[in-house]
Amino acid sequence: MNFRSMFGRILIAGTLLLAPGASLLAAPTVTVTLHVSAERATTMDIWEPAKVRGVVLFSSGHGAWPERYDRLLQAWSDAGFVVLAPLHVDSMKYPERDRFTLQQGLGERFADMKAASSYAAAHWPSMPVAAGGHSLGTLISTVLGGALANLGPLRDPSVVAVVGFSSPGRIPGLIAPDSYASLAVPLLLVTGDKDVVQGFVSNPADHLYPVETAAAGDKIAVVLPGGDHNLIGGEAGQLFERAQQLGTAFLQAELLGDEQAREVLDAPAAAGEQWLRR
Repeated sequence: MNFRSMFGRILIAGTLLLAPGASLLAAPTVTVTLHVSAERATTMDIWEPAKVRGVVLFSSGHGAWPERYDRLLQAWSDAGFVVLAPLHVDSMKYPERDRFTLQQGLGERFADMKAASSYAAAHWPSMPVAAGGHSLGTLISTVLGGALANLGPLRDPSVVAVVGFSSPGRIPGLIAPDSYASLAVPLLLVTGDKDVVQGFVSNPADHLYPVETAAAGDKIAVVLPGGDHNLIGGEAGQLFERAQQLGTAFLQAELLGDEQAREVLDAPAAAGEQWLRR
């Protein structure tokens, strides 16, 4: 399978997303223009706390947009992390979405994240950096952490941890048994036992593949009972709060060395949860 075909499969896989009626309650701290290349700019939403202790580069799910994840990203900002979330060209909010093919869209996602990383380095130098994402954005984030090294030199050396919510699962022709073996940083993956995508992911366990096949050490997957693919992008509720708690604790533990946060991750699983630690 050639590179173009693999890109197409990834982006088809990314059409996983949008729950009808998902609402937006608040706005990011600021929206800036992000110059991605000489040919293109996009917007980037930034959630910035009064005192920045770390950076999260966030990639939304295919078709989605940063503000859709406001509750999660605001919680991370409240915990001291500045969150940078570019608007990708495959987003339904991107004004020139129709100009880009599926294959081009994936390449532009990586360009977006590289530009966001450069912006972070210029504005918050020396701060620890994590990559985060939902669905297709989780795949993007793991690549920034070193996964899928066969795609090219896409590893972001500033990224020291990856937190993802769901994943595109096993993409035929792209995700091989060793695709995540090159992941070089700690990973937390949160999903649910109802996390299916009609026509693509019929088995929720497929979302665990990044943790199951990455090199052992500092890899955690958590399956929440009743959680579906809109776990962090839909209405707030108990499952969202648990997913947010775990993601925030992971960032605090890995980026800040917070031992109390580490205790959240080391505690026994809550009722009905399934944990995989490697």
